[in-house]
Amino acid sequence: MEEVGKTSFPRERRKHKRFELSLALAYQWGWTKGTLRTVDLSLGGIKIQTDGHIPIDERLDLIILFENEAIKPIGKVVRSNRSSNRKYDVGICFETISHQCLKRLERFLRGITQKGGAAKREKTLDKSSVRDFESKSFELDRLKTNFLKWLHKSYPGDHQKYAHRPVIGEIDIWDFLISKGIDKVHIYYLIKYLKGG
Repeated sequence: MEEVGKTSFPRERRKHKRFELSLALAYQWGWTKGTLRTVDLSLGGIKIQTDGHIPIDERLDLIILFENEAIKPIGKVVRSNRSSNRKYDVGICFETISHQCLKRLERFLRGITQKGGAAKREKTLDKSSVRDFESKSFELDRLKTNFLKWLHKSYPGDHQKYAHRPVIGEIDIWDFLISKGIDKVHIYYLIKYLKGG
């Protein structure tokens, strides 16, 4: 099972560089679910804009999608203020995030820094973006499910190591297969097969 790290906020939040990034995000708070885009992102948390107020200290289940990967932290609301456009600016710290997800996020943000820019901010998530987000989330879940089935048959001793991970992306599968000495051509076709279901 993955190790889980905790962060303490709000002081910790200020230690991390913020990136103005518009990334697809899904959240669940009690019975409330929604999809929107991030306003900014750091290793410590995110800022979003919502139509309604979310109280301080509330916890949200999050899925943040970037490139071909997703992370699934649990966030805690540390700030919720009315903004000028009648929406709420909500600051959320990552209260619980696996070390694996934190590494993915760090690698992604390092890539943004090296490119010298950030994604254009978008205020809303339109219908086509919601469909794209849901489709990408489904693809990731299907990839994980198919990989675990394949792993159980091919490498049963390693199955438990991956079974409890919230997200398994292509990079994780590549790293595992490389460690088993499988050549890149076979890995490419295996991942294509796992994606196709």
